[in-house]
Amino acid sequence: MESVPYLDRPPSPLEFYREWVSPNKPCIIQNAISHWPALKKWTSAYLREVVGPKVVSVAVTPNGYADAVFQDRFVMPEERQMPFTDFLDIVEKKVTSPSVFYVQKQCSNLTEEFPELVCDVQPDIPWMSEALELYQPATYQVSEDGSFEIVDEKSADKVPWIPLDPLNPNLEQYPEYAQAKPLQCTVKAGEMLYLPSLWFHHVQQSHGCIAVNYWYDMEYDLKYSYYQLLDCLTKTVKVL
Repeated sequence: MESVPYLDRPPSPLEFYREWVSPNKPCIIQNAISHWPALKKWTSAYLREVVGPKVVSVAVTPNGYADAVFQDRFVMPEERQMPFTDFLDIVEKKVTSPSVFYVQKQCSNLTEEFPELVCDVQPDIPWMSEALELYQPATYQVSEDGSFEIVDEKSADKVPWIPLDPLNPNLEQYPEYAQAKPLQCTVKAGEMLYLPSLWFHHVQQSHGCIAVNYWYDMEYDLKYSYYQLLDCLTKTVKVL
């Protein structure tokens, strides 16, 4: 199995776009967030003190698989409201449970539910933001008083997904997966993983940990057109 390449320093915006974004390749960047206070401060004791018993959203699943296909359904985790200190008790195994608990949201619960921790990280990754230059899509809406307000677009489309477990792939149902060449990596404390768009991925935690994600919308450029072309050609070959 191949490994994901490492960079020993943050790239310049041009270098990042040219070497990694444009060819759509992943990489792990070291020494990019070593200055973050979170790396030293985010211990269980610190989180208990700063966040305390505040009620937060906690995702719960029977097996750790969420945002995944199960029994012909794309299943999201159950979302519970519980004191953060109770969640830490479960993570630290002071309280046992047959379920898997984790704090996560696609639209950033760090900024919405944990504002007291935001000062420990950067608001964005400057060289990445400069390289990608992407913006949240939105539309104008007229209020009752005739003024305009900007409202973010939200989609309720069905989710296109690959119902395949890479740790135990069903090659009878998905024989093409036998041709896949997976990359494997371990992202350690203080490291950053750049995961390009359109990369099928599976994540596991080796222990209790905290990850901060920065999302950038995919640009529908030549890479996307190339992907669509390959997808159409593959389907055509199957028919022939």
